[in-house]
Amino acid sequence: MTRFAGKYSLYLYREKGVDISEQPTGVPVLFIHGHAGSYKQVRSIAAESTFCYYRHYARDPDKANGVSNLDFFTVDFHEEFSALHGQSIIEQAEYLNDAIDYILKLYPQTRKLNPLMSKLPDPSSVMIIGHSMGGIVARAMFIMNNYQHGTINTVITMSTPHLLPPVPFDWKISQLYDNINSYWQNAFSKQAIEDDDKLLSQSFKDIAIISMAGGTLDNTVCSDSTNIGSIVPESHGFTVFSTAVPGVWTATDHVSILTCNQLVKVTSRTLLDIVDVRRGSQTKPLHQRMEIMRHAFLDGLDDRKGDGSDLKLGNLTLFHFVESEVIYLRPGERLVIEDVPIAKMVLMPTVAIADAFSLLTDTKNEMNGRFEIYLCSKIDDSVPNSTKIGCRSANSISVPIPASTENDFTPFSGRTFSFSSIRFEEMGSFTYLGIIDNGTGGFLMAEPFKIQKNTHVVGQSMLSIALEGVHLNIAPNLFTSIRIPSIENPILAYHLKVSRPNCRLYNTHFTPFLRQSISTMHESKFYVNLAGSEDETEISIHGRTAFTSAVSSQRNAEKSGLSFQVWMDPVCPESLQMDLFIDWYGSAGRLGFRNGIMFATFSFIVVMLVFVSQIRCYNDSGVFPNFGQGLSHCIQRSLPFVILCIAVCSIAQCTSPSPIYTFEDLWYIPSARFSWQEIMTGNTDAFFWWIPIAGLILSVGIISSLWLVVEGVLRIMAHGVLFLSRQCTLSSWPLPRQQETSYQQIQRRVITTLILILLVATFIPYQFVFVIAFFVQIATCVRSLMTLWISTDRIDHKKSSRYNYMLSILLLCFTLLPFNLPILLVWIRNLSVHWFVPFSSDHSVLSIAPFMIYIEILISNRKMLPRQRNR
Repeated sequence: MTRFAGKYSLYLYREKGVDISEQPTGVPVLFIHGHAGSYKQVRSIAAESTFCYYRHYARDPDKANGVSNLDFFTVDFHEEFSALHGQSIIEQAEYLNDAIDYILKLYPQTRKLNPLMSKLPDPSSVMIIGHSMGGIVARAMFIMNNYQHGTINTVITMSTPHLLPPVPFDWKISQLYDNINSYWQNAFSKQAIEDDDKLLSQSFKDIAIISMAGGTLDNTVCSDSTNIGSIVPESHGFTVFSTAVPGVWTATDHVSILTCNQLVKVTSRTLLDIVDVRRGSQTKPLHQRMEIMRHAFLDGLDDRKGDGSDLKLGNLTLFHFVESEVIYLRPGERLVIEDVPIAKMVLMPTVAIADAFSLLTDTKNEMNGRFEIYLCSKIDDSVPNSTKIGCRSANSISVPIPASTENDFTPFSGRTFSFSSIRFEEMGSFTYLGIIDNGTGGFLMAEPFKIQKNTHVVGQSMLSIALEGVHLNIAPNLFTSIRIPSIENPILAYHLKVSRPNCRLYNTHFTPFLRQSISTMHESKFYVNLAGSEDETEISIHGRTAFTSAVSSQRNAEKSGLSFQVWMDPVCPESLQMDLFIDWYGSAGRLGFRNGIMFATFSFIVVMLVFVSQIRCYNDSGVFPNFGQGLSHCIQRSLPFVILCIAVCSIAQCTSPSPIYTFEDLWYIPSARFSWQEIMTGNTDAFFWWIPIAGLILSVGIISSLWLVVEGVLRIMAHGVLFLSRQCTLSSWPLPRQQETSYQQIQRRVITTLILILLVATFIPYQFVFVIAFFVQIATCVRSLMTLWISTDRIDHKKSSRYNYMLSILLLCFTLLPFNLPILLVWIRNLSVHWFVPFSSDHSVLSIAPFMIYIEILISNRKMLPRQRNR
């Protein structure tokens, strides 16, 4: 039994008409929805998994080798705002650990109802799918006291912000993130492995975690923060974008990542492939699960080592052909096969002027397909007019990529090409690349190439790129690589223009297309059917998020930065022109999306600077200037000095060493090396040293606009109150308390304050009192403005100063609202679902008592800030 049974609920999903049993007898999978999500969001993946199992596995005993149907459990958090409140995540994690214990206890009884499952071991662990903050809840389960070791072995998160909270205004959620990430990092550390730490061996040794990101369409969670490269090693997990998943090749928004048809199919099939009900964990061993998920979710274009040790070749096969059935190409000759076969087998020899082969076809390279790929060597044969060749199948080097023809406008059109690339070093003792042609239809192109010659490294700095752009003229090769080391920061967006106009005169087999990728995450995007129009292609990347270390799977500096892989039909002899330049308008949006907390913080700083300027003027002259005058004085005097200090700190931050580390490096680097990343915007890119200054200047504009709006609203409210008071024949508003003595006033205020303090200490969060004080301050400002208007003196500096002072306090409260409203929203949401148990946090009386008492004092018409005459 769990103490949160009255707050949360657990459900079992069943597909009516398909699932045979209403009871769970398969493999348990737990779905965790995110912030304000619904337990019903499990339907897409659960339904597809059910149909996939009964269509492809249940009817084929050969495929169902240890595979069983999946039992999807889903939990209803009543659309709780978990992204706003760290305590809600802790409560959800505690409940889910109890729920897993309950789920696993169901199977010893329910599996007895199925004769096929009764002889199998009972499940000892579950798989978890977490969407958005549900992924953080899944990782938080491991640090809870009620977590039972080994009850979770596979976690798939979708659009989960692993590195930083999306709304970091609650101190507890920021602390919880630090605790979760530190716990996971320590569990996989070298020290834990060497010491055979019990924590690792029981809880994390068999854990596989995959983080999926939606990319540029996800405007709710910044995909930069989905990177788990600094949290888990590659042996246990990786980060992948939906644009990189084979067969998906499209970005998804925050919600549709759960319903994207292509991605749902791939995910469901992968979940079934990693199942093995013959084992207690109900899944295959870790290395097999990771291999299956890498094959399913990664495109395979960057994973090979390059020395041949990881090639999966078929058994040695001897082929006997008559001489007319085999064609030997000349060294360096390009191969083009169209609809009609030119020979049974074509052999391409290795050549000294090249070091790799590239091959592209519009059919799938597989056994008994149109084309088959082999690594071959010629064997001496005494039989005249015949050729004997020893080969091993190399179809495994082929990877699917989107088709690019004049009829393809998106990479997810459904049509695919197959691309293969192999270094001569990987071929070992084999001296030929063999292509067997089994039929008609389609095309194939292959050519040897020199990797260094076909790789372009752009040595321009970011400043040069910003001023001039990047302009490349690429020779007509089948496959070309381009790398721009300077482009790593995800803040900027780009426009790409590709042109090759004269190729329309040639009978080309496909239109140019390219793939972009980065080294820090498995993010790649395909852009098809280029060079066919004057339209520009929008380019954007994701990478290191602020306040984190740059962690890559490889330390090799030769793979850093933005990379492009370009495919073009070499039948057309014209070179391809590429022009890349910055999209400043799109970059402004990305800057704001990634630095929202900066604007909130700088806005508070600007109001405080203005407030200090006003107080200084008040102490000198006895007149408290209005906010506009204080802002003008601040811009002229104090703000330039603050900008200079921020510029110095930002430049020092950006010029500090910021190398890219591998996961293993993190345990041997002193924490002081990362200290600069903990201040201001967390930026370490020298080109973007100006971002904090731009943020401060924009914050001045934000505060100026806020001041004008607030003052306008206050004046409208004051006019409205005066109008109503005249209509209702009231002498003034609020009604005066002249009959109250000073003792009665103090008594009333003390009682009110004590009641609020008691409520904060027991039931309501202190943020509720802050909001009440905020509205009280609005009423006080309206009263001060009305008092100023009805004053008999033409120029009443005392009342004018009091109103200006009250308005500045109100603007200060406005800048603090983002830090207090989220918790209040969570509390109100809990009340709406009839959960009246008090928060176990956010009851700090000392956090709100000084502010509350001061606002209570300001209610009086006579009280104001004391003037300091002697300084």
